[in-house]
Amino acid sequence: MTVTNKSQLNIQTLKTQRFPMATKLTVLSNGSLRVEGEEIELVDAQGNAYGLGGRQRISICRCGLSKQKPFCDGSHKGHFEHDATAFDLPAPKPAV
Repeated sequence: MTVTNKSQLNIQTLKTQRFPMATKLTVLSNGSLRVEGEEIELVDAQGNAYGLGGRQRISICRCGLSKQKPFCDGSHKGHFEHDATAFDLPAPKPAV
């Protein structure tokens, strides 16, 4: 590759560099919160990381019935109802 200027190098670098997939959270109707991404990190209240075993998709319990909290184990089936429909939050209150 012959580079004639810095801009050309930056464009070539962007074309060949692999960027991690953005983390995506999906609220599932009548179910869990699905988290997808290439570099998921989930920590407890003390900042300790859960061992995710390289998973790129996990499900977080929303019903409170899972025996593996914070992870979903399917216990919600038949015991949790929520129609996951997106809406806009109001603007945040100004800082005082």
